[in-house]
Amino acid sequence: MKELEILLNSKQLLGFTATFVFIFGLLFGSFLNVCIYRIPIGKSIVFPPSSCTKCNHQIRWYENIPVFSWIFLGGKCSGCGEKISLIYPVIELLNANLYLFVFLKYGFSWHIFCAFYFVSALVVTGVIDYKTQYVYSKVILPVILLGLLWSWFEPSMGFQNSLLGIGLGAGVLLFVILVFYIVTRKIGMGLGDVYILAAIGAFVGPMKVPLVLLIASLLGILGFFLGKVVFKKKRIAENVTAEDLHTKNEKDLENAIYFGPFLAFAGILVFLLPNEILNKIIFLG
Repeated sequence: MKELEILLNSKQLLGFTATFVFIFGLLFGSFLNVCIYRIPIGKSIVFPPSSCTKCNHQIRWYENIPVFSWIFLGGKCSGCGEKISLIYPVIELLNANLYLFVFLKYGFSWHIFCAFYFVSALVVTGVIDYKTQYVYSKVILPVILLGLLWSWFEPSMGFQNSLLGIGLGAGVLLFVILVFYIVTRKIGMGLGDVYILAAIGAFVGPMKVPLVLLIASLLGILGFFLGKVVFKKKRIAENVTAEDLHTKNEKDLENAIYFGPFLAFAGILVFLLPNEILNKIIFLG
């Protein structure tokens, strides 16, 4: 096994391995689209086979080739002509490129598949949270266990750092939720965000958790500004209810914003940025 890893990481096979990782990312990206659509509606992600949501036309294998099928079909269902969202090839390409960046930073090894699941789970969680304002524990919680497994075999991480990252990631947000509730008697953040930051901490360690939180917060502020000022939306998180926030004030609903997508993006960014850049940021050069 070790000899195979050395061979796949060699300069001679770098192009081959990178291409394999990219194609694998495309294929798994297609599966992510299934998860993003089916998980919120409580439908199995395995059965039945994919079909058009309008006419139930069963998608043939050659209509399900990542990116290429969308292009050849002109972005429309071959059965009824219903428009196929651009989000499908975008997710496939995004996942493929993320897998490629993971490989280029960490090299190829059998435990790299833990990292692949990490970035894919954050993509799925972030997109679903954006659409529904709900975080599914069955998607994000396995990331914590895989993060521990990853850290055990990844020299740049370490098992202890992973444990501390989980504790700090979960602890800091639980503390914020508790203090906010004591002061305002309102729910300022859901447990889903706690799960996300704990999962990120499992892969990046305690030193980088504050950076993830800072980047996510800045992105959240930017997202709020764009939603309110640029796009003139009365409510950004449209699926958040008064019961979710433990409030009766309509203004609280109007000012509510989903935080999961920003956490997910920040977690992927910090995980993939070169260590030289991260160390300069964390230790201020």
